[in-house]
Amino acid sequence: MSKLMIIGGILGLFLTFLGRAGPGIYDYYLMKDLADRVVLDYAGLPMKEVLRRIEFELDRSNIKTTPETFQIREAKRGYQVLVTQRIPLSVEVGGRTLVWKGHEEMVLHYEAGK
Repeated sequence: MSKLMIIGGILGLFLTFLGRAGPGIYDYYLMKDLADRVVLDYAGLPMKEVLRRIEFELDRSNIKTTPETFQIREAKRGYQVLVTQRIPLSVEVGGRTLVWKGHEEMVLHYEAGK
């Protein structure tokens, strides 16, 4: 019976981790796709129009960004986009916050365009 409780506890922690990190990972892949579209499809558009389209896509997907999360710059042939998604990996159990030292957050980074 104790083995079953240990397995259940580990499974519960894993599912809690997925519940916290899953949405952040999903948002990262949506922003990564948007960054590729900006570089490939929106290269000939003026910056104002590109920013309008980016804002529309992020709002439609209900993604909240900071200036550090989704950065866009003009490049020689269009645009360069940097995506940096920070996902906290802390887990609350019984009123206590569990954190694995050195692994407090997961940082996903993507760069599109040159």
